[in-house]
Parts: sequence; structure tokens; C-alpha cells
Amino acid sequence: MKGKRAPLFEVKKTILVVDDEPINRAILSAILSEDFNVLEAEDGKEAIDILLKEEHKIDLVLLDIFMPYDGRLVLKDRQENPQLKKIPFIVCTSDKNIEEECFHLGVNDFVKKPYENPDIIVARIKRMIELYEDRSILKEVEREKLTNFYNREFFKKYAQQFDALCPDLGKDLLAISVNRFRLINELYGRAFGDKVLLAISAALNRYLETYRGIVGKDGGSTFIIYGEHRDDYEDLTEQLTSAVNDVVEDVGVSIRMGVYPLVDPAVDKEIAISRTESTADSVSGDYSKKIAIYNEEKQAKTLHKEELVESFQQALDEEQFKLFFQPKYNITGDKPAFASAEVLVRWISPKFGFVNPGEFINLFEENGLISQLDSYIFEKAAEYMASWKKKYGVLVPISVNLSRIDIYRPTIVEDIIRYVDSNNIPRSAYYIEVTESAFVEDAKEVIPVINKIRDNGFKIEIDDFGSGYSSFGTLIDLPFDVLKIDMQIIRSMDRNPKVRDIIKMIVNLSKTMNAVTVAEGVETAEQCAFLKESGCDVVQGYYFSKPLPPEDFEKLIEKELK
Repeated sequence: MKGKRAPLFEVKKTILVVDDEPINRAILSAILSEDFNVLEAEDGKEAIDILLKEEHKIDLVLLDIFMPYDGRLVLKDRQENPQLKKIPFIVCTSDKNIEEECFHLGVNDFVKKPYENPDIIVARIKRMIELYEDRSILKEVEREKLTNFYNREFFKKYAQQFDALCPDLGKDLLAISVNRFRLINELYGRAFGDKVLLAISAALNRYLETYRGIVGKDGGSTFIIYGEHRDDYEDLTEQLTSAVNDVVEDVGVSIRMGVYPLVDPAVDKEIAISRTESTADSVSGDYSKKIAIYNEEKQAKTLHKEELVESFQQALDEEQFKLFFQPKYNITGDKPAFASAEVLVRWISPKFGFVNPGEFINLFEENGLISQLDSYIFEKAAEYMASWKKKYGVLVPISVNLSRIDIYRPTIVEDIIRYVDSNNIPRSAYYIEVTESAFVEDAKEVIPVINKIRDNGFKIEIDDFGSGYSSFGTLIDLPFDVLKIDMQIIRSMDRNPKVRDIIKMIVNLSKTMNAVTVAEGVETAEQCAFLKESGCDVVQGYYFSKPLPPEDFEKLIEKELK
């Protein structure tokens, strides 16, 4: 008959038998030796020595009480040593009167003398070891090793229990992080970082002696607290900073704290923690401010940004990003003449409706998505140029913005060439706009890339000139064909006469450098007349046309062809 297959290799548990009577030790060794490794100690002093030796892994202790070094002294030593408290103790005694005292000293179970039923003794030992192992594993799973605080998952469970036990107590959720903790670890070592975290954890334990609550550890340097409500946490940040400064020297360690006050117990704990940690992160890098308070309105904006980022790829796949074209007019002749257009992008989302470019452009730059969007715009713009050339027999030059992030893309020049050449349109009609700030902030990196684009036949426009980044002298070193005057300058010339002199200087400078001057943001006939008088070549703005979707822009082309 086939029975249960035994394991190929099984490590026996180790039992320490402590008894001053050799006969008692011999009896227990005989009972246990088949199932366990057995070590013996003839009194409590020897038992402690064995337990404290690292080479011995003791899984359970069978302890006699009445010995030269009394068993109760062993139990007291155990209570004072965290390592010994992890080991279960069973007292072997025939004296029932001693049981209550032993229980108060932390004994887990009793075995009666004389030892009448060996099977029961073995079974009780096995069960006690299993219970301790299960408890040890659970504790290890639920707590972070360094600080012994709850990990995120168990913190949430105990937070729910806290709500159930104290339903009428107003509670706050806190997230506390060490600024630049990763850098601190890299500069001073992991041991130093652990020292900082242990100082904070000790301070938090002291804090919870006064204020009811629970504390958890989430990630590298973030602590989370769910405790009774307070109106002010300045003193806590001071306590934590002081605790850290007491253990580290000559190292600037600062903390940040996010506070979610009076958390509604109905709010999912994971959501509440995420909100609190985001609130703490909002003051990351701002060393003048240590505490940030969760705000529903700010959180709604943050969540909306996250939704926009998450929706990006689907929006790109579904072509929710639409190209609009703002016409440019040459004003050097008797009458303004349609000349070209600037490409603008609009996001028309089935979920969010019209998303303002000012809202998503910077967001996508921050999240590394702008290059994908720009590639889409580059390619679509070239396709529209090719379709108009085929449909109307005319070439409409266009200007496309190149973000500063794209400039650092290794393949950017080759990509632009591919988009344009694959549509059989001349490169000279495809203008690349680069903001003045991109040129000035990192000229050594930017100028070589722009020169390469220009050397391959494309025209370069400096966008937003005069927005405050550079002086006229810096233009000497910049490669460009078109200079665009920032719209804020155009708008301010009506209320400040000196601005008109500045515009004339920009136009004259542009002419000196054989560049075309474009004024954007033109809204009135008076502005247009002044720009013409000043020698400006091209204008764009609502005075002539707002940005148009492709179908309306085609109507404009048809109108101009008549």
C-alpha cells in the first residue's frame, strides 16, 4: 500500500532540556530524540549561556523550575531579552501552585511530571513550535524590518480596526518623508541612512505615547501615521528634526510632512494614503516649508493631471490631438497677403472636452511624453502640406514648434527630414520654431542641433523674442532666418509708448541680420499699421484670423486662390 511520501530531507527542530536531575534529562531525551535534536543544560545558568550562543538555534525550551539557578530567574532573563522572547518555553513541573506565577513570567505551556504519556508531550511540543513559527512569520510579514513598524498593507488593516474601536475620534493621516533620502544614502552610505530612519522611528514612538495612533513605514524613507486629530504639527516636525540632529553631525537632513486632516473613515485607506503622500511631495525641494495640508481642490487638479497623462496614449492612437493653423500675412505690400501658417495643437477629448494647450503641453514635458506628441505633429503637418499641394497646386509654408526636450533627442534631425522628404515637400517651406529661452539657457547644446537642422535646408524661427531671456547682443551667435516678436510686447505697446521704440529696434536688428520679422498676437488695425510702418514683414493674430481647423483653413486657401 502506498503511503504518504516522506520529504527527501527534513531538518529536525532543536529542543533544549533544562533540569538539574540527570534522570529527568535522560527521560526527556529518550522521549524526544526520535523527532528532535536535543540539547541539555543542568541548570538555568547553563541554559542562558546556550541560548545566547549564536551557533545554537533553539526552537523550544523545556524548563524545570526548582534548580540551583532557579527556572524563574531564567524566565525573568527571557522577558528582558527580545531574542529569547521569540523562543517558546514549556515548564515541566509537578507543582500546580507554581503555574500562576510562571504564566505571569511568560510561560507558554506546562508538562506534568512524571512524564506518563510521551506521545502527548511530543504533540504538544510540535504544536507550540508551529504556533510560534506562524506568529513569527506573520510578524515578519506585517512589519518593516528596520523600524518594526507596520508595512503599508497591514497599516491599512490596523487603521480600519482603529476606526472601529474609536468611531467618534477625529483622526488625521500623516505622511513624513526625508528630503533627498536617496542622495543621503549614496553620499554617506546605507548605515547612515538607517541611522536617520531609526532616529525618526524612535521619535515617532515617543510621540505616540502622548497621542493615540498607529505608525507604519512605506518605502525607503516614508512614515505614515494614523492618529487622533491635532490642529498643529509644527512641534512634531521640530521633534523629528531634533531627533535626527542628535544622531548625525554636519549633515543637513530635513523632513517634509503631508497632513490629511479629519479623514473620513469611509474614504478607502489606500486612496487616503496616496493623497497624503502626494501632499507631502508637493513641498519636496521647498526647504522653507515643511508641512503641506491636503486640499480637496488641489487634489482634484492633481488627479485631473494624472488622468490626462494616463489618457495620452489612447488620445494619440485615436488622433484626438488636432492640428490647427493660424494664418500669417505679409504686410510689406499695398495689401496684406496670405503667406503661411503656424501649426498649433488642440486636444479635443471625448472624456475631457477641449483641453487647453497651456494645461497639457507643460504636463507632457514634465512626464516625458512631449516627444511622442511632437513627432505626431511633425508628421501630420507634412502630410497636410502635401495634401494641399496636391489638391490646390500651391505650397503653403508652415511653422512647427520644436520643444526644448526634442532638441536633445539624438535622432531629431533625421526624424524631421524623414517626415518632410517622405511627403515630397521642399524643406525650405518647413519652418522650425525654437523659443528664445531654449537657445539661451543651454546654447552649447542647442546651437549645434539647430545648425544641423538649418544645414539640411530647413528655416529656423526664433519664437517669443523679447520675452525677457536675452539681450540683442546674443542674437549675433544664434542661427535663424525668422525673428518672431513676442505677443506680450505687441499687446503692451498701446499702453506704453516706449514699447514702440523697442519694436522698431527689434525690426531694425532683424533686418541687419537679413532675417524676416514676424509679429504675433496682432489684434487691432492700429497695431498692424504701426508694425507695417516700422518695417515688420509678417503678422499673425486675431486681427486677421484665429487658429483654424484643417477644413476651415482649406476654405481660406480656396478663398485666397480666387
